[in-house]
Amino acid sequence: MPVIKPKVVIDYNNSMNAVDKQDQQLSSFPVMRKYSKGYKKMFFYMIDVAIINSYALQKKITGKKQHFTEFRIQLAELIESVVLPDYPRCGRPQQGPSPVRLQALHWAHFVQVIPPNPKKKNPCRDCVVCKTKKKKNETRWECSKCLVALHVPDCFRVYHTTKNF
Repeated sequence: MPVIKPKVVIDYNNSMNAVDKQDQQLSSFPVMRKYSKGYKKMFFYMIDVAIINSYALQKKITGKKQHFTEFRIQLAELIESVVLPDYPRCGRPQQGPSPVRLQALHWAHFVQVIPPNPKKKNPCRDCVVCKTKKKKNETRWECSKCLVALHVPDCFRVYHTTKNF
């Protein structure tokens, strides 16, 4: 015996087709995090909806059938290749350790011996991390990029991985 659907269910299915597809595609890429603030969830949801809408427009305009995952990957590669202009910074230069030391773009920090100078053949300087802890310890090692005196390996790791050492 055939099952008869109520008219309400038929109307719902006819009008919600695109929304259901959109929700189905969004569930494949769960970006939502457990944020304490609801506005962050809304922001990421709107980004996801914009990506789905751009995918639908691209499919309609080009007529090319492309999988949604491939579209997202191409979009990510496109965004990654954009080079932002380096605007001059306003205000007073920052005092203290630079936040550049924590950024992935500026990796390649290596240990080197503090080079000799005309006064000393084997110069030593105070370790920056120990100095903040009010310890007076001299070291012969420094970071080749930051040119900051640090003990190896503990103070070197702490300086390059911790924001407030």
